[in-house]
Amino acid sequence: MARARLVKSEIKDFDPILQARLETVLTEKYIHTPMNKEIWFLLEDLMLQANPKNPKPKVMGSLITGKPHSGKTTAFRQFKKAYMENVSNAKDQDVVIFQIPSRAQLKGVIYKLGNLIKIPDLPLSTQSGYSRYPTFILVEKVAQKLWNDGTKLLIIDEFQKLFELSTENRAEILSGFNDLVNESHIPIILVGVDGVDKILDLEHYEDASNLKGTFCSRFPEYKIRPWNDPDEIDFIKLLHTVYTDCRFTVKEDENELFKDSRTRDRILEMTGGLTGKIIHLIKWAARDVIRSGGEGPITPAQLESTYSTIQARGW
Repeated sequence: MARARLVKSEIKDFDPILQARLETVLTEKYIHTPMNKEIWFLLEDLMLQANPKNPKPKVMGSLITGKPHSGKTTAFRQFKKAYMENVSNAKDQDVVIFQIPSRAQLKGVIYKLGNLIKIPDLPLSTQSGYSRYPTFILVEKVAQKLWNDGTKLLIIDEFQKLFELSTENRAEILSGFNDLVNESHIPIILVGVDGVDKILDLEHYEDASNLKGTFCSRFPEYKIRPWNDPDEIDFIKLLHTVYTDCRFTVKEDENELFKDSRTRDRILEMTGGLTGKIIHLIKWAARDVIRSGGEGPITPAQLESTYSTIQARGW
């Protein structure tokens, strides 16, 4: 009898309908907000510089920064997803998203990028071959492959990892990125946390070629800012969008999430106004409601309970 009850409990815990609802709620989606739309338009504008018939001599890029959980990485992944789904004849290599490896010098960074874009003839399979291979030729190969693939945008995430390196190694990578833009004619987006622009402060480095000035002019900074006004129409629209993704049967207009300014203010307080944390909080509150068998709405009490859980285990 106990065994029968156990099996029944296991079936209930792994109910396929419940699992399907949870998957729908927790699946990462692009949340359309004015702040993200600004990034979207910036990326679209920069992509227009990639012209295979008439390569632009000086291609501009951008340094996009924001606090952790501000939604940077998600925005770029969803930008590529939407591009692939909505642009006719779109190819995966049109938008390349690359993450800087930890503590790697320029050759290691470019080598990893070369593998990502599937350069077939990298003669670096052995340590001796890797050591002897000139870095500048590796940069040329990657630039040529990006151009031949028709890449329109290269997004380099985790730019703050350069803080792990010495000033000389940082300067080498920055110079290498500059060379990569010049030789590929492809716009590069650098993505990192607030304060990452300090990477350009090259202490004890003789910047004879004005690397810092060149880099700042080519990669102007765009800062993703947090929400700070609970009554801002666009913030309320964001809450509507996230709640709609949860697919509850209770109508949005009946939810205190939108009607009560104090609840919205509390959401900003709990999340610091960071888009990533706001989405995380509401989605996980929805998860808790669904697991308890509910159909909504998400109440202020549920938000507080979910917030306590998240705080206990970390964002």
